[in-house]
Amino acid sequence: MSRLAAVARFALAEFGPLIVFWALAAWLGVKPAILGSILFIVADAAWRWLGGLTFTRLYLLVSALTLVFGLIDLASTSPFMLKYEAAISNAATGLVFFAGALGDKPIMQEAAEQRGHSFVVTKEIRAFFRLFTLVWAAYFFLKAALFAWMAWTMPMLEAMALRSVIGGVSLGLMIAISVTQGRRLFFLCRRLRLLPKPEAPAQGVAALPASPP
Repeated sequence: MSRLAAVARFALAEFGPLIVFWALAAWLGVKPAILGSILFIVADAAWRWLGGLTFTRLYLLVSALTLVFGLIDLASTSPFMLKYEAAISNAATGLVFFAGALGDKPIMQEAAEQRGHSFVVTKEIRAFFRLFTLVWAAYFFLKAALFAWMAWTMPMLEAMALRSVIGGVSLGLMIAISVTQGRRLFFLCRRLRLLPKPEAPAQGVAALPASPP
């Protein structure tokens, strides 16, 4: 139950606007989904501001893309954007993750710190978060390619319904793996020699959060 709670907290903290949009769009349509997303973002932003919490780049990215592509869906009079919106939005997200992996603080490290984890950032741990951010970028690029192929080869309504299922399930799995299997993935990367040698092995292990995103 604690792991499920951790997954739910991370999903709502970083992907809340997108989850609200998907849920409302499936039940009520695009207009209520956009309105619900805006209300969620306003309420969540007020809660974060009053609580002194920071706005991670991942949260800002998800909020912006949810609103931008929701408005495109609403205003589109051509089936082109309805067919290719998911591919374009996933490709854009992948590019942001790729860029976010190259800075001093990778996006996934920032997300881990936002969840309250405290750890000494060694070269090895920073490299792990950078690699993990690139894995997320690859996930979005692969999903963009799949959705583009589906839009090209399948009837529009069938493609839209299928990509909704694939997108939701795959994102849920990525979040669950990130939250619950981070430590195992860290040691796997170490065994595969994908990370720099630990500066201080004992410190590096102790510094790693129990389940980094």
